[in-house]
Amino acid sequence: MQRAIVELRWGAEAGTKRILSAGDRLRVGRKPKAQWVVPDGAMSGVHFEVTYDGSRCKVRDLKSAAGTLVGGQKIDAPREVDHGGWIRAGGSDFMVYYEARTPPEDDRTDVLLDAEEGDLEPLEACWVEENRPRLERERAGRQARKQAALEVLRQVDGPLFAVLDAARSDRILTLLRESVEGYRSLYEGIEGETLAHVAPYLVELPRGSGLLDRLVREGFQKRWGIFIEYPRSFKELRSHLRRFLMVADADTRKKFYFRFYDPGVLRVFLPTTTTKQRAELFGEITAFRVEDEHGHLARHVPVEA
Repeated sequence: MQRAIVELRWGAEAGTKRILSAGDRLRVGRKPKAQWVVPDGAMSGVHFEVTYDGSRCKVRDLKSAAGTLVGGQKIDAPREVDHGGWIRAGGSDFMVYYEARTPPEDDRTDVLLDAEEGDLEPLEACWVEENRPRLERERAGRQARKQAALEVLRQVDGPLFAVLDAARSDRILTLLRESVEGYRSLYEGIEGETLAHVAPYLVELPRGSGLLDRLVREGFQKRWGIFIEYPRSFKELRSHLRRFLMVADADTRKKFYFRFYDPGVLRVFLPTTTTKQRAELFGEITAFRVEDEHGHLARHVPVEA
């Protein structure tokens, strides 16, 4: 059954989520008697409540000192929150999403190959028929490579993470927000807020992750990002990766963004590294999993054989 997601978007713990199943009730505030304790001095001890009946969420203010806003309007009675709805309490902003709510866009090749008679313009239909064998082979190849990559990633022994480049597609942020998995931008502060729509995002992909399936089926072979095997915590990996967002030219010392999370960049960069550079980049990372130029999933380890 589809779950509801309440995400803290702005505030001291931005990016954290709480997941609600049908029948769940979540009380949010700054004191321990709340189920979700948010370190926000402007919130009441137990500020507001979210309930989920399996199809919709409702928000109720719990007689807070400053009130609760839904969609910018102060509420005095329980208020339904739509998908993507905004809640403000104290100095914190929350968003409500429903798991995997937005379907993927139709693949153009699938649309062409699966079109019924009369669906396409005559010239387009003629072109499809002339090229159908090639298009069918290419589609089958892409699907096979995606399935192979997914099977490998599902079998990774240990924690698996991904760094995704939101600049590649608006769909990436949609998938992250509509997932139960935790994620966070590698950018911080004003930079993080200003560049949220094009930032790199770190996401944890636990065993059985539904998001992993969606990322591979929709984004593999489109350079959406890279996968990382890492034995330590999300927080530690994020701290490590942030060190490489900006690098300096060895000669001019001019700084520039290093898009290591772009598969096309990382697979070209790694073979050129010195032993020291490679050791610094990997740190305690076990392996990078990166799509190669042929659309297959390659594994890069700290010391190449």
